[in-house]
Amino acid sequence: MRPSGSMDLEACPVSDDLLKRLLDTTLNAVADVGGQLPEQQRAALAVYCYRRSHFRRLGLSLAGLCSRQALMMEAGHAGELIHRQASNMAQPIETGSDQKARSGKAPISLYVV
Repeated sequence: MRPSGSMDLEACPVSDDLLKRLLDTTLNAVADVGGQLPEQQRAALAVYCYRRSHFRRLGLSLAGLCSRQALMMEAGHAGELIHRQASNMAQPIETGSDQKARSGKAPISLYVV
């Protein structure tokens, strides 16, 4: 299936205000905010967040709210892989400053308050 999603990988598919609201919520409450978006926009946002390492968990949480087809329309094979990863998340994920990257160092975020 050929993706028909956004070709601009840098442009966020939602407003800065909505992205800030999502980042301020815990990942377990993403369903409330993400559920208000149309599915294609939610899939576009899930892919957008997933492609940025500091938003990856948010992207997976949003992808869990999307159908496989919507993610594939947005990102093709990558959308299918994102859907599979989101489906296989075994435990709820919470944000926190005590998270460690694979290297053992604290993750770096570009999020500005």
